[in-house]
Amino acid sequence: MYKYESLVIVLKKYWVTLLFIAVILLLCFINPPKVPRLSMTNFDKLVHSLMFFGLSGSVFFDGSFHLKQKVGGWSIFGGSFLFPVLFGSGIEIAQEYLTVARRGDWMDFLYDVIGVCCGCLGCLLINRKIY
Repeated sequence: MYKYESLVIVLKKYWVTLLFIAVILLLCFINPPKVPRLSMTNFDKLVHSLMFFGLSGSVFFDGSFHLKQKVGGWSIFGGSFLFPVLFGSGIEIAQEYLTVARRGDWMDFLYDVIGVCCGCLGCLLINRKIY
């Protein structure tokens, strides 16, 4: 019973992050529909940056909101930087080796990291001003 109680606590604490993870997984693994071409080149790279910017921020805000205090620099690094970067690399590897409709693209991963870096910088700046 104890294991289930801790799972419920994690689900309550990180529900926004888990929602981001679910949306990112859905967008990265569904078969892409035929959509008209946009005039903006590399629109998908912008989407990757925004998704991982959001993921980085959600990890930070979920953690800092429940701690009700400033978060240490290492916690921001581990949660808001390291986790999303590892998650993004895992997605690209899984797309390359586990799907037939999608291909891993290391430029997508680069833009994931750019989004994470921007998210972490925002987290660091906000962390200095809260509580």
